[in-house]
Amino acid sequence: MLRRHKQGRIILMTTHYMDEADVLGDRIGIMHQGKLTCLGSSLFLKTKFGVGYNLCVSKRENGLKKFVVDYFGTQVNCLSETDKNVVY
Repeated sequence: MLRRHKQGRIILMTTHYMDEADVLGDRIGIMHQGKLTCLGSSLFLKTKFGVGYNLCVSKRENGLKKFVVDYFGTQVNCLSETDKNVVY
């Protein structure tokens, strides 16, 4: 509905979900502690701040990948791995 009616209008909405803002917003403003900290298009924000999260995990046993995928979902990729640390 919002996409159909946004032509020629300004629609201001709030959300906690970046994927929702990415789909619906032409420009996205990010607030932190009540102050506007960043404003731009989805592409600008992804270029400047990256996409998603990096999680650094210290591992003691095998089976960590199964735990991470079970907990965070199948969109998890292993970026690097050493003897003691894994970065997803």
